[in-house]
Amino acid sequence: MNTTTAAAQAKVTVATIRTWCRRGVIAATKTAGKWVIDTASLARRIEIGARRMAELTTETLSPKILQGIRRARYEYTTRNADRPALAGRYVLPGLLPGVAVWREKGLVDDIQVNGRSYYVLSDRAVQVRAGL
Repeated sequence: MNTTTAAAQAKVTVATIRTWCRRGVIAATKTAGKWVIDTASLARRIEIGARRMAELTTETLSPKILQGIRRARYEYTTRNADRPALAGRYVLPGLLPGVAVWREKGLVDDIQVNGRSYYVLSDRAVQVRAGL
């Protein structure tokens, strides 16, 4: 399996898959400059991630992440043209520190609107927010 297919299956970025390959998190070999990923190894990693996602609670997240979740503003943008695309979403600050950690934990979604990027809370983060 290639990195693009693996990323879609694991619901992570291609860059994350490549990092997993380099670090040995998943079994993979590099052939002709491209990663070939072992399907069973990827499935095990996805299962581990699913178990960790189930464990996310207000007790298991850092105070800094919890503060960011609390500060997310409902449908917030200063640009009127972008508001319809953000309907029903909690928007995080534009310069979100540690965004890679947020992505790894499945707490943030990236949305492109009219050429601008927004970080919004994922459904999982909204569940955590409801428990705060």
